[in-house]
Amino acid sequence: GVGLAVGLIRLMGAFGMHLDAAEIAVEWTVPVAAYAVGTGVTFVAAYLPARRAARVSPMAALADAEVAGVGRPLRVRAAVGLTVGAAGAAALAGCARSTDTGDAAALLAAGIAGTLVAVVVAGPLLVRPVIRVLGAAFPRLFGPVGRMSRRNALRNPRRTGATASALMVGLALVVGMSVAAASVTASFDEEIDRTLGADFVVQNDAFTPFPQEITEKVRETDGVATLVRQRFAQMRVTLPEGDTVKKVALASDPGLSRVSSADYARGGLEASLRPGRVSVARGFAEARGLRLGSRLTATFPGGARATLTVAGISEEAAGGGGGVGDLLIGMATLDAAQPGGQDAALLVAGSPGADAGRLRTALERTLDPYPQVKALDRADYKELVRDQVAVLLYLLFALVGLAIVIAVLGVVNTLALSVIERTREIGLLRAIGLARRQLRRMIRLESVVIAVCGSVLGLGLGLVWGVTAHEVLALEGMTALGIPWWTVAGVVAGSALIGLLAALLPALRASRMDVLSAIAHE
Repeated sequence: GVGLAVGLIRLMGAFGMHLDAAEIAVEWTVPVAAYAVGTGVTFVAAYLPARRAARVSPMAALADAEVAGVGRPLRVRAAVGLTVGAAGAAALAGCARSTDTGDAAALLAAGIAGTLVAVVVAGPLLVRPVIRVLGAAFPRLFGPVGRMSRRNALRNPRRTGATASALMVGLALVVGMSVAAASVTASFDEEIDRTLGADFVVQNDAFTPFPQEITEKVRETDGVATLVRQRFAQMRVTLPEGDTVKKVALASDPGLSRVSSADYARGGLEASLRPGRVSVARGFAEARGLRLGSRLTATFPGGARATLTVAGISEEAAGGGGGVGDLLIGMATLDAAQPGGQDAALLVAGSPGADAGRLRTALERTLDPYPQVKALDRADYKELVRDQVAVLLYLLFALVGLAIVIAVLGVVNTLALSVIERTREIGLLRAIGLARRQLRRMIRLESVVIAVCGSVLGLGLGLVWGVTAHEVLALEGMTALGIPWWTVAGVVAGSALIGLLAALLPALRASRMDVLSAIAHE
């Protein structure tokens, strides 16, 4: 675990989040908690199999007979899976219809948990039709070897379902997060294309403030006709009904309408930028019962207070231009509460008809002494947003990758147990003419069909989660739905590769068995 933590810190450093691995502290509670959780999970996981084994009569065990009553537990699984799945599906449907972000997020979490539990519980029932479909072409492509591999995968549906479910969980998370991330970037792309009117956006890659000196030098650059400063302002907002919420508002200079456009349900953009005025996003206004003329009390860091009157209700967040957040205030309002702040972005436009290439060259020359700050055109700005989303997504993938590694080990374990249980059968097959190469192929095909079965279940579940998560994002103004088809294709191809790799050792062990010893095995 400590080694894994060091590895994650190194990985985060590669994405710009620098932490000192030498300062890792292991509290005494960590090994105690790890031991308690490991022991507890093992006990819970072993409880039902132990009870099932205890019910087997000694004579049946000595005769190596199939235990009666196998169908009943599967019927119980079907009933439990159907009930929990219906509840999870209802929660996801409620999430899609919800108009409140908080309620929608809670329903999404409940729906994900419910559908996940349902698919895991019903896994032994689901793998049968999926593997039959996936392995339908095996007999035609691989002959008797393909037919036997498909039957072997279906021989123990409980074990196959558990193995496929472990892989399914990791892949479902990957697909769901990929759909959500693709929807975020697609929404930002649409928002930037529709609302950003500036020729260039001057800012750094981390969206952090920069010195005022840079602002003045950009203002003095040849070809700059319009410059609108933007800053972020943290505040506690007291609403008319008395509730207090923490918000990060966007502050902007007057003239924002010349470099950015926004649709307003009520009021207007420039009116919202006057001193003591505020624009609120429509979703926030409806959730909090705000209307034109409503008064909010904003408390800034340091204790400064300002009374803000709602002068606009915008359809887009933060007045358009690819911005985010529910509140937009004028720069004069922020300066009165927090003078001497630093700008986070500059929206720059040249004179009408001016050469954008020349303006870019001039801005790059101005910013040359400040490598952390860049002049971004519309395409660059989109790419920056994509990169920021990708960094978070890759970090999440790294964590989910641990679950996938564990699932791969589960596939290896399943195949190894299957080979051990079928030792005598393998010996008989070898004795009647099955070649080593054919035996290895049979085990590889069995592994591939189990892994691809897990990926198919994970894809279905992940796509449902991702599309439903998009409904939550839509409540925050990110309405575009993005499906990363390359990721979907990569998941299927990757699962087949996982199956091949997981089968290497079990297939090698099976092919090296001595035929006579295997036949004599009891």
